[in-house]
Amino acid sequence: MDEIDLVIIKRMTEDARVSFRKIAEELGVSPDTVISRYKALQDEGVIRGSTVVLDPKKIGYKGMAAFMIDTSPTNIIGTEANHSTVSSILETVIKMPDIILATKTVGDHDMLAIAVISDVEHLIATGSDIAKMPGVKDLRVSFWVEKAELHPKYFII
Repeated sequence: MDEIDLVIIKRMTEDARVSFRKIAEELGVSPDTVISRYKALQDEGVIRGSTVVLDPKKIGYKGMAAFMIDTSPTNIIGTEANHSTVSSILETVIKMPDIILATKTVGDHDMLAIAVISDVEHLIATGSDIAKMPGVKDLRVSFWVEKAELHPKYFII
């Protein structure tokens, strides 16, 4: 990866809709160079996609919630069977409607899931659905209604 690749990544992170021609002009190279570099970054898995960042309130959600999930102690010991239980919980959570992020964590909790929430009943139902999953021992919830500041440059996942 060289300076050209880094500029392409920086510009695409700032605005995924920026034209290859504009990036090429900034770099003093041809648009074909930028296009081929971009495709190579995709092929190498450096660039995994692009997305639209929505304001949840403008599409009907009232807030967001973080679900801190703890699994049963036997599920985190690390045996292959137990690892698959944790992975199964994670796979199920990420497929739930309105969950926008789910990940294993190290620290106070075993997993974290973030969801957009339409109302208190939706918050309770989502938490209840997670809590009922086999292997889930405890669930903590934080809810916020102020605008969450999201920026694509922070989505290095």
